[in-house]
Amino acid sequence: MDIPELRRRLILVYLVVMATIFGISATSLYIFFARSMRQQLDYELITLAQAAAPSLDIVKEEGIQDLDRELTWQELFSRKKQSLEWFEVDGQTLAKEGKFFPEAPFAKSLLTSTSSKNSFFFQDGDNIRSVTVAVYADEVEKNTLKLKGFIRASESTRMVDSALNQLQLGLWLGGATAMFLVSVSSVYLSHQAFKPTLRSFQQLKQFAADASHELGTPLTKISFATEILLSYPEHLQSSLGQKKLEIISNSTEQMKQLLGDLLFLARTDDTSTLSYSEKSNIRIDQLLQQLAEPLMAAAANKTIDFQLDLNLPLVVKGNASQLNRLFANLLENAFKYTEKGGQVSFSLQESKQSALIIVKDTGIGIAAEHLSHIFQRFWRDERVRKQETEGTGLGLAIAKTIVQQHKGQITVESQVGVGTCFRVYLPLVQTTHNI
Repeated sequence: MDIPELRRRLILVYLVVMATIFGISATSLYIFFARSMRQQLDYELITLAQAAAPSLDIVKEEGIQDLDRELTWQELFSRKKQSLEWFEVDGQTLAKEGKFFPEAPFAKSLLTSTSSKNSFFFQDGDNIRSVTVAVYADEVEKNTLKLKGFIRASESTRMVDSALNQLQLGLWLGGATAMFLVSVSSVYLSHQAFKPTLRSFQQLKQFAADASHELGTPLTKISFATEILLSYPEHLQSSLGQKKLEIISNSTEQMKQLLGDLLFLARTDDTSTLSYSEKSNIRIDQLLQQLAEPLMAAAANKTIDFQLDLNLPLVVKGNASQLNRLFANLLENAFKYTEKGGQVSFSLQESKQSALIIVKDTGIGIAAEHLSHIFQRFWRDERVRKQETEGTGLGLAIAKTIVQQHKGQITVESQVGVGTCFRVYLPLVQTTHNI
């Protein structure tokens, strides 16, 4: 993963965390205020109902017209948008005062329930909150209550709902503004924070590239010297000396390949795409044919059935050298891990707006738990390591890098003992069967 991608992911994670914190804080604040306002509303209703309890006798005996001598009901109701209802012990309505009455009828369950002076029955509906209380006469005998009737106090919840809606809107606007400021500041701060890291990373990549280049020179000299000695075996004192030189030569070639792979990865890490000068229109079918032809003899020597299906003229834009290296790596692995008598197929298809190249073998396969690791650098299956099969563990990492630079996609399916199938998708420039 390159530094820009790492920075983007870090900013995204930071924004998600901050959004979660803001969301939880705003939700907690809203719940707290909503609960507080509703508790305040309930307290006002209970206070009104209890204050009106003595008026039940007046309503029963003299009617509602005599309530004005007790307190100014009309002023109270108009200011608070409240109302009162008086009920008989059987639930029949005696009188009403106010403008905001719930549509819900009197709760018949109160007639059969065992109530006390401190019990309250709340109801909600049509933007109105109400509480019903039972009114009892003074105790004549100890532990005995005589029910006189019920009073229901109601109040409109529109003011509470409006206040909560405004609070909700304010929290949304505040949260959006905060997230915008956080996103802008996080981009700036991450850029500043990554400056030394980016410098160190560039220096490290430059060191790897320089080291690969510098080490390549002495290895080339060693390889050249061993080749000369092997060309004149009469200068060697024994076959043992010749064998040692062959080992040196093979090891040198392997190190040269490893350094070449490291140099390629170090250079391609600097950019995620190819430059304009590196790209050209390529007949992918011709490139694949030229790559496959020399492998026919190798397949025959190993008694491997090498099947080709590449007769589909498709054009992609990219770097021919890199694409050649990509499919050479995939075919090399297919032949390397396929036993004698096995089969390797190499085919080209058209898939929507992409050229689909499939490399399939009947080799040893890859365990499902290892599939997510095969494109990692220097990763090799333990079975391959134990068999001491030649390789550096960079081939598939290079293959994936090349595919990414060509804005393509590579997938793999595999099953142990059955085989492996690689699919490479490369964007098409044009599709024509008359090229």
